[in-house]
Amino acid sequence: MTSGSLTRRHFLAATAAAGLVTGFPAIVRAQSKTIVTTLFGGAYEENYRKHVLDPFSAKTGAEFVIKYGSADEWLNNALVNRDAPEIDLPFLSLPVAMRAIRVPDLFMDLTPNEVPALADVYPIFKDTYEGKAVGFNYVDYGILYREDMVEKPIASWADLWDPSLAGKVLAPAAAAGSMYELVMIAAAIAGDPSDWNLGIEKLKELKPNVARWFNTANEVDGLIQRKEASVAAGFGGFRSYALIDGGVPGKFVTPTEGAPMGVLSYHVPINAANRDLLLEFVDFALSVDQQVAFGNAMPTGVVNSKAQLNPDVASRIAPADQLLRIDWASIQSHFTEITQRMQQEVISG
Repeated sequence: MTSGSLTRRHFLAATAAAGLVTGFPAIVRAQSKTIVTTLFGGAYEENYRKHVLDPFSAKTGAEFVIKYGSADEWLNNALVNRDAPEIDLPFLSLPVAMRAIRVPDLFMDLTPNEVPALADVYPIFKDTYEGKAVGFNYVDYGILYREDMVEKPIASWADLWDPSLAGKVLAPAAAAGSMYELVMIAAAIAGDPSDWNLGIEKLKELKPNVARWFNTANEVDGLIQRKEASVAAGFGGFRSYALIDGGVPGKFVTPTEGAPMGVLSYHVPINAANRDLLLEFVDFALSVDQQVAFGNAMPTGVVNSKAQLNPDVASRIAPADQLLRIDWASIQSHFTEITQRMQQEVISG
């Protein structure tokens, strides 16, 4: 055997050994069955575990570690730990998700190649995130009004400015979750759906009709039940129907211009160690069976176009083609300014 062959053999052996040493951690990471994700508590967590997390664990052996808190905290965590994500799969709400997709090289693009179920997801739940995330479920925000306290039926967002509603309207403040959408709806009514400044000016004209700018759904429940207000704008459909089912003589409408949506979305970090498992889970969560089970249980709207919810559930949720597309790109970098101006000039002004 020549020295050359010995040298070559030693080189190959050394290379193989190096592969075992350096590759082993990668193999362990790739085979990790733990997913650290985020979640809101209450009934949402109960149904999400039962109809999505637990079935995936049973199918794959994966385990879930849940981090609680707020979407802002979870995005900040993703930024701080971007090289070695601490949270494998942030589950973000609007408008925080809009900030997330603007961060370069933080979250991966999602396509049907990685997540086959994406092919069946309604476009709005992909396009809203410009392909860098995908929605899981949604609630629609419309208008609830007491029929015994409102003179004329309400059909559109523009109807909120009717003088007959003076002092009767509850409108969302920043913490309520749909204030930014209301600003852009007002902008559209004023003539330019991308001009948030115009929206704020239009909302100043609404002030005589506003009884209170609400921050929580619980505020609305009490005020509507006690007849201290008769209209709730930008209010969730599922909360509205809970009031109606509880005896409030009300009607919930999807305005003719469309309904804004509250969505929770999946964001897969580019540097996630267990990326294949995450993509498998997202595909599972978007599948028809999981979408139907979760949607019927909550109840809530779902994003898979092939998922058919029970008629009594589906009839109370705005379909995807009636959801309002918000020009998030035009306002994402102005959230702080919009919040400040709304607080100073409209809510407190």
